[in-house]
Amino acid sequence: MMKRSQISSDAAWTTSFLRSSTNDEVALRVFGKKPRPASAPIIVYFHGGLFNCGTVADADSIARALADHAVVVCVDYPLAPKCHFPDSVEVAFEALQWVWGHAAELGGHAARVIVAGDQAGGNLAAAVAMVARDRAASAASGAALKGQILITPMLDPQQTTLSMRAAPDCPCQQAWADYLPSASDAMHPYAAPLHSRRLGGLASTLIITAELDPLRDEAELYAARLITAGVPVQVRRFEAVGGYLVTPSHACFAAVAETMAQFISDSFQKSVDSVASTSSPSKDLP
Repeated sequence: MMKRSQISSDAAWTTSFLRSSTNDEVALRVFGKKPRPASAPIIVYFHGGLFNCGTVADADSIARALADHAVVVCVDYPLAPKCHFPDSVEVAFEALQWVWGHAAELGGHAARVIVAGDQAGGNLAAAVAMVARDRAASAASGAALKGQILITPMLDPQQTTLSMRAAPDCPCQQAWADYLPSASDAMHPYAAPLHSRRLGGLASTLIITAELDPLRDEAELYAARLITAGVPVQVRRFEAVGGYLVTPSHACFAAVAETMAQFISDSFQKSVDSVASTSSPSKDLP
């Protein structure tokens, strides 16, 4: 039986699990209005920041916006440089495994799980999707990963894209240094999904970008490579804006939440074969 702690009047509550390698506690914040059917989707959400900054509370607003559509479990993963690759990915995957094992108690279904995240959290979501594919045998009986939602994700430690090179004084360089203290890890697919040579078999994907965000090009290039690998992908670029899209004060916040909610609905109302391999504006893809 999981331990709950009520934290607000809008059905947000906390629980936790213990890391297998250190026995450290990893906190989870759960959003989702009750009662709901036990077949509800579950979103495992990794908050934004740059690996070395950000808090689980940063995801509160987008989690609340999605709580009418799914149970949302926000992971308070440990930050770099104290916790770095590959340990961070293992923590993130353990969070997914915990959700699979406690889906019924959460009010959802283990076969209706999506990972999601923004910025560094988008990297972790992409990595967890790969680990879930590669370790399918470790999934709980009946468990499945049905999708991934990546919002302006950090996918390229080499920072080679035009949009990144055009960004003055971007803090991503120090963030990557903190997350990847061993330079040899910079090409590992779980650290650098953009450079993975094996993308087939990944879950259906929604990628959200912003025209003026330095992370735009690596996210859209990843979408193109997923499509080439046969992964069903939807892409949504928000034009003429940058900034933190999941902040409620952002002009595009409501549209971002609506786009995510539609992807969640489509993931469980249509067969995988019916998901479009591209989505407007496909002309924006490299």
